[in-house]
Amino acid sequence: MIRKHRDLTIEIIKLLGNDPRQAVKDLANKLRVNRAFLAGYLKALKNQGYVKSKKIESAKVYFGRTGEG
Repeated sequence: MIRKHRDLTIEIIKLLGNDPRQAVKDLANKLRVNRAFLAGYLKALKNQGYVKSKKIESAKVYFGRTGEG
């Protein structure tokens, strides 16, 4: 299934809103996308101000815009 970027962004924001502090690996599994692709996508969303991130141990964890970070 091909997703539009807007749809993927909405899904990510919804997942982070429902369950903050999610690692890239966990988000990738839930969204059924490649982890490396999602890491780059999340970095772009962070640069645009849609999400925040924080390094916790060996994982980069993402939050919604209003979450901790």
